[in-house]
Amino acid sequence: MASLLLGALIIVLFFQLGILRRRIELLERTLRTTKSTAVLPSTQGDETTAARAELVTYVKDQYARGARRLEIEAALVEHGWSPGDVQAAFGALTHQSNQPEAIPSVNTPTSDAFFAWFREDWLLKLGALLLLIALGWFTTYAFMNNWIGPAGRITLGMVLGMLILILGSWRIRTYVAQGGVFLVVGSTTILLTIFAARVLYEFFTPVTALFLMFLSTAFVALQSVVYARPPLGRAALVLAAVAPLLTASVDPSAVGLFTYLFVVTFGTIVIATYSSDRLLVPLSLGIMSLYSMPFWWSGAGGDERPVLLLFAMAFGALYFLVHAGGVLQGNSSARQYDLVTAAWSGLFLLLWITSVAPAEWQSLLLSAWTVVYLVGSYLLFRSTGDALIVYVYAGTGVVLLAAATATELSGPALVIAYAIETAAVVILAYMIVRSSATATTAAWLFLVPVLLTIPFLAPGEWRDGEFRDALAVVATTAGVLVITSVYFFAQARLTGDVMLRKLAGALAIIGSVVIYALLWRILHLWLSESLAVMTALVTYTIIGIGAYVSGLRQNERSLQLYGGCLIGFVTLRLLFIDVWEMEMSGRIVTFALIGVLLMATAFIGRKQSV
Repeated sequence: MASLLLGALIIVLFFQLGILRRRIELLERTLRTTKSTAVLPSTQGDETTAARAELVTYVKDQYARGARRLEIEAALVEHGWSPGDVQAAFGALTHQSNQPEAIPSVNTPTSDAFFAWFREDWLLKLGALLLLIALGWFTTYAFMNNWIGPAGRITLGMVLGMLILILGSWRIRTYVAQGGVFLVVGSTTILLTIFAARVLYEFFTPVTALFLMFLSTAFVALQSVVYARPPLGRAALVLAAVAPLLTASVDPSAVGLFTYLFVVTFGTIVIATYSSDRLLVPLSLGIMSLYSMPFWWSGAGGDERPVLLLFAMAFGALYFLVHAGGVLQGNSSARQYDLVTAAWSGLFLLLWITSVAPAEWQSLLLSAWTVVYLVGSYLLFRSTGDALIVYVYAGTGVVLLAAATATELSGPALVIAYAIETAAVVILAYMIVRSSATATTAAWLFLVPVLLTIPFLAPGEWRDGEFRDALAVVATTAGVLVITSVYFFAQARLTGDVMLRKLAGALAIIGSVVIYALLWRILHLWLSESLAVMTALVTYTIIGIGAYVSGLRQNERSLQLYGGCLIGFVTLRLLFIDVWEMEMSGRIVTFALIGVLLMATAFIGRKQSV
């Protein structure tokens, strides 16, 4: 017993020392702040608009000097300002947070932020937790001894929850953090009471229960906007999302559930707009995704699935408008949340369409959303000039386009379509942004058609009478690579962009490799083994020599390297592969021809020595 008391005493002393140290640091910072800038004197009884505007200006100036909210609050209260006026000033400043300089963003690790939140009024938070546990035990004990009838028990819980809500709404006027804790505790009490009423006594209907729970969470959300408390709004969203799980409905309606979620989502967006808390939007989308998973993978919903698909389209349109508007109006930190929401909502739509929509409608719906995202990327980039927007929106549109193509085509036709679409996307990306870096990033999309083309170069695809599909695929892939490289070579000559020239060269090299592979297969299809190998290697050698000599004359290091690599490939193949596989006659002719070609380079493009 003594050890327990000693341990408790040590814990209390530890926290008290932490609080004392924090107060000393706060006092020191306040003194430093007051030395640099005089604190605004209180305007006793003066509630004019000019006085409040002057207070907001002072708070903004202190933020710019690096002061923290607790320091500013302490200094203002010490000089006579009422806590209500101070909170109103911070609330007004939060409403202006769409301006990047209004409230500076502080990158605080999540663990530090949590401990900072816990240290502030930690006794209150710990007491709230213990109170909830005690109320649960008291209710259980009262139920076991039949002190209160079923109706009285539910009434007691509802009244208690509302009283705590009222206490929180009163307390938040002067102590925002404490009032927020009471509001969450009160709403949670109401939710658990209604859940118990449904499970134990079948009080209320599921719709009534959900409506009452929604009212309590909506009240908390409203307080978060009035007193500019983003964590309170996030807690209200989580409570509203959990509410449908607490209705204990025997035969839940999926349409009713999504109607409720749509209302919650719309309300969340309104709160995010007024409070400038953009994190609420991806949090809402995450909740919607969790509720959608059973309809994606288990076929839940039955006859209601077509209606649910319409709801999904409505959610997609709503999220698109919100994150596009946020990109246009938000600051750099808020824009990150909006871009995450943009990509996530595209994936959300993709899963709904491919899982629920009829097969004949999938490509049409995916194509429509592809147009929406691609046009959106163009318009948003023109308005903001941020290339990251093109990556996110156009990238999402490309994924939707690829999915739409896959629903309509398969096999060789799908690879051909991917190759053509990739070339179009890469060229359009450069035409819109006019950035070689963007074009280089988009060019990585060619990896998909190139990898899908490789299986069509296998010998089994080039049997007599069965090579047409393989020929079409390989020729198309090589063609789009070469055409795209020619386009970028032309743009590089016009702009003098070195990076664009390198991109064009890389695409030309990959395209030429595909052409060499195509030539190899065609020759083996028409000629005997030895003659096909000889013809292919001689052709490669001539091209390599031509590229190498051209590089020497033009002083193009990259062209010399390309030609040298091609000649080296031919030489290595002759020495390590063909020398063992070819017939003697073919080996003699091939080695002789290539040797003569290589020796002839001694007489090409050389100046006469004196």
